[in-house]
Amino acid sequence: MAADETKDQEGEKIPWTEDAQALLKKVPFFIRKNVEKEAEDYARSHGMSRVEASVIVRIKASKSDRPGEGGEMEMPGGSSEDRPQNHDSTSDPSPATASVASSQSSTGTSVKTAEPVTVSSASKSAQASPPSGREFTSFVILKIDPEWRKVHPAEVGHGKKEFADVVRSFESQLASGSYSLVGLSGMGDVLLWRVGANLSLLQEMTGKLLSTYLGRYLSVEKSFLGFLGDASSRAPFAPKKSRFIHVRPLIRSKDWHQLADFIREGIERERKTILDRFPGVRVTMASSYGLDESDLLMIMEADSAEIIVDLNQALQESQENRYVVTTCRGLTGISRPLGDVLDMLGGV
Repeated sequence: MAADETKDQEGEKIPWTEDAQALLKKVPFFIRKNVEKEAEDYARSHGMSRVEASVIVRIKASKSDRPGEGGEMEMPGGSSEDRPQNHDSTSDPSPATASVASSQSSTGTSVKTAEPVTVSSASKSAQASPPSGREFTSFVILKIDPEWRKVHPAEVGHGKKEFADVVRSFESQLASGSYSLVGLSGMGDVLLWRVGANLSLLQEMTGKLLSTYLGRYLSVEKSFLGFLGDASSRAPFAPKKSRFIHVRPLIRSKDWHQLADFIREGIERERKTILDRFPGVRVTMASSYGLDESDLLMIMEADSAEIIVDLNQALQESQENRYVVTTCRGLTGISRPLGDVLDMLGGV
């Protein structure tokens, strides 16, 4: 291959970007020719005018998933054996199939991924069926593997774009919000909040996110699930997009369930009185009975972290707190566009 371009079988020259050539040099020599030919064939078949880094990344990903390959591609950041493997174990409305468009990588190279992100037939049938009116809320806490910061910039750009495209493909079916936990919680780095009427759809979205190239470097450290109630008589619920969010799972003691109804009602009225003193905080209660480890999820959204602290302090001094088993103090995140949340993971 020449320094900047190669010839196809018809004599036409296909240019290679510098990033693509750099990645190709990292391929073991005994499969380099095969990868080179596969990259050029891919570029021709998809009408690309040049072989770009994203093509090499895609071939590398496909080969790492094929058993019995003659060799593995070694990329910057360590060999494939040193990397975490794929885990089996989010706005404008978009169609069920969202074509992946061109984007600029951190090196300034245009990255094209021609294959579409497709919502499966199960999702389509769920979307086509009449809504039940019930709404579920899901929080997923993701932690990045430090090896991500050693990945080649071209791969980082491809991974973040692929992750964002999956989120975008579900926007017509799920309301979502993204929050950064970097420097705020040791539990994880990214908090995704989704609201929808279909638990299967929430699960499918998580699976698709973990199947992306970036998803190979992410682990689900914790998840919270709750039921928001029947939305048939009200507007669909959606994150408020306040600057701060605080999620606090609550487990009530056995003594709570043994209280007389009028005592429980009085305690709940006290809680409502406390919340009314903090109009700058939107508090949402979601029931987790039978869905998760906790009994309730208390979700606080505000533009000031101080007011969230004051509200939590007031709730700590309430009668209700006597009947709460403290197993998790909750976590606080800062609302940011998804692209900014992913940029804060490093590796740019």
